[in-house]
Order: sequence, then C-alpha cells, then structure tokens
Amino acid sequence: MKLGIFDHMQKNDKPERSYADMYANHLEIVEFVDQAGMDFYFVAEHHFDLGFSECPSPGTFLGAASQRTKKIRLGPLVYVLPLWNPIRVAEEVALLDNLTQGRLECGFGAGVGPFTFAAYGVPWDEKRKMAWEALRMIKGIWDNPSYSYEGEYFKCKNVELGIPLVQQPHPPLWMPTRSRESLEEAASIGVSTIQWVPPRMKVIRAAFDQYRDAYQRAQPAGRKPHIGLMREIYVAASDKQARDEAKDHWIYFWQRRGGARAYGGYGHENLTTMLDGERKKELLDIDHSITDGSFICGSPETVTRQIQEIASKAGADTFLGEFAFGALEHHQVMNSLRLFTDQVMPELRKFEIDALNYPKAEPQVAAT
Repeated sequence: MKLGIFDHMQKNDKPERSYADMYANHLEIVEFVDQAGMDFYFVAEHHFDLGFSECPSPGTFLGAASQRTKKIRLGPLVYVLPLWNPIRVAEEVALLDNLTQGRLECGFGAGVGPFTFAAYGVPWDEKRKMAWEALRMIKGIWDNPSYSYEGEYFKCKNVELGIPLVQQPHPPLWMPTRSRESLEEAASIGVSTIQWVPPRMKVIRAAFDQYRDAYQRAQPAGRKPHIGLMREIYVAASDKQARDEAKDHWIYFWQRRGGARAYGGYGHENLTTMLDGERKKELLDIDHSITDGSFICGSPETVTRQIQEIASKAGADTFLGEFAFGALEHHQVMNSLRLFTDQVMPELRKFEIDALNYPKAEPQVAAT
C-alpha cells in the first residue's frame, strides 16, 4: 500500500504562532516523513481561509521542501486551475520537476470556495469547464515543441517550454473527483483519483467503482493511476489516549471558521451533498467518526486495522493521512507521526489491493 501525507497547513486561532514558525514546522514534517520512507507529501492550495489552510502558493512551499528531502514524492493537491494562467502552471511544474529531480506529483482541480472565486473575479459556476480547458492547454505545452491554443477561457500562441520535464511525458497527475463527469474524464486519461472524508463510504465506493469502469473501458496508456483515500489521523499509545487527546481538535476542525468559506456552499455538483446537516452532525460525533472510518484514531494496532478496513471497503491502494489538524501542538503531531511510521507503516506495507481491478460492490437491496 502507498502511504503519504496530506497537508491543509492549518494555523487556526493561534495568534501567538508566527507564520514563519508554522511553515518551519511543516518543513520539519516533510523532512521527517522523507527519512521515514513515506511515498508522498501533498499540500493544498487555499486562499483567504482564515487560518484553516495557509498555503496560497503550493509550488513555493514544495520548492523549499525539495531541498530538504531526497526520496519522497512531492506535489500540490491541487493547483486550483481556474485561478492560474495555464502557461505559468506548465512552466512552474517543469521547474519543480527539476528541483525535485523527478519526484514531482501534480494534482489539478477546479477548486472549492465561492468566496475565493469572488475575490479573484473568476466565475464560480464556470470553474469546472475552466479547469479542464486549462489542463488541456498545460498538457499541450508539455507535449509540443511549440504550442498554440485558443479556447473559451485561455489562449496562447507559439509557446515554447524552455525547461524540459524530467519525467516524460509529464509528472503523474492527480485529481479529487467529485462529479460523475470528472470521474469519467480523469479515469479516461489515467489521472489518479482521491476522496476525502465528507462523503460517506458508500458514496466513495460508488465513485471508485465508476472510476474503475471508466478506466477499464478507456485503457489509457502510461503509468497506472492510484485510487486513494485521505483522512485526518491521530495515533497514540492507546485508543483512550488517542481519543482523549484528539477529541477537541477533531471537533474544532469541523467547526472551523475558515473552512465554512471553503466548503459551506459546496455540494451541488457531487454524487451526493458532501456536508449537509446530517453529515456534519455525524462528523462532529467523534465516536461515530472513528467507528465509520471517517476519523483514523487510536493505538497503532487500531489505526492499522482502521486503514485496512476503509481501503478494503473502497478498493483503494493509497492512504494519505492529515496528521496536523485542528489546533494540535507540533510535538503532538510529531509523536503521532513517529508511532505511525514505526509501528503502522510496516504493517500497511504488507497490505495490497489491486485497486484498478477491484470487484464491484454488490448493489444494496432494501429490506422488505
């Protein structure tokens, strides 16, 4: 099983904590998991998010991380493409692919948060079309010695990428797939997919089954994509200690102020509403969240079992854990990480799932 970190890079309501210290702490996390042998480190791109997510420029942070690491694969999850000029993204990815010496993973997406789009003056209702058009243009720049394009939102003329990519034809691509259309499109071109916690597991499984069907129909050339799950995670010596230490931070995470901007108006394009009132109530109940696999929390043995269970239910071959969430102190995050890398990771390395050929879930029949 492939293992990695996902990082919202949260500051939350800690005015005494400087941004310089926060970024230094997260670079320490990246350096630690590189030395521990994790596969991936991904960072989010968010804007004006009131402390919930404080990395408006993932490429800048990853450039710094590239000089502190040797083996781990680094990437944005995601570049919010409607907010970028595609030419700039194509160039920056080439730069990062060289800085990492071919260790770059590249996540693209349409973005969340109507507030951000309003601040940038970008039409929220057109973000999906903009993202796919931008991706076509970026790949065109990578694939051609000179490239011209004229679309509905973006255009370029005779662009010649001066920095050659290390990975050919381009770094591996990732995309959080929330709509049926994006699932089909991502699978058809071999883009890895990832699902976070807001949808319930039956929705995630249905999405992954649809992705698998589309991938098998298209049989795209190139690297095999990954199917991944992302979860907040806290590991301690015992289940009770983990729950007691993490409870307030888990609840704070879902009561966040900044996240309301990012996710509050979000759900109309999904397979189901991601964060309706009932679902948020479930997530605020820590015991329910642990039981249903929404929150990975417990002793190393419990956490190993939880991750194996959700991976089996979803048919996922990759797990990304967010260890720094809520207002956890840095030493708590590092203690949790050490337990994970020392005791959980070796067990999960033995656990294998053929995600692209996973059996389709049996349809649920209503009781009579």
